Amino acid sequence: MLQRPFAVAAVVLLCAAPPSLRAQQEVSYRVVVHVTNPVARLTREQTSQIFLRKVGLWDNRQPVLPVDQPADSPVRRAFTKQVHRRTISAVQTYWQQQTFAGRGVAPPERASDADVLSYIRQFHNGIGYVKDDANLGSDIKVLIVTP
Repeated sequence: MLQRPFAVAAVVLLCAAPPSLRAQQEVSYRVVVHVTNPVARLTREQTSQIFLRKVGLWDNRQPVLPVDQPADSPVRRAFTKQVHRRTISAVQTYWQQQTFAGRGVAPPERASDADVLSYIRQFHNGIGYVKDDANLGSDIKVLIVTP
């Protein structure tokens, strides 16, 4: 009987949370490549396969070089949930299995949006994701990711 008032109070407190706290859970992102990359759009499934290294070449036969953000990053959480349709821990388990079996290793991680963009500037076959409000510059292109 005492649990119900606590549950109601918890829901009320969550709903009353400041918008900034709620917004932290709703991070928008963009999938980005170097402007010289000929790809303009990918499906969600293609994007997932690229980041899980199930696809290793672009259509022009160049290697695909995905880059992730840190596991505790809100933008990675949003990307992983929407693109892989998994949790970060499920993706980490996948990579542990792939590495242990000798089939592959996880994409490198970069600490920030700026670091992801630097990676793509250095490796023109790179693909990453950044927060929607990241300053891209003229040498980075946003890909359209369709459902």
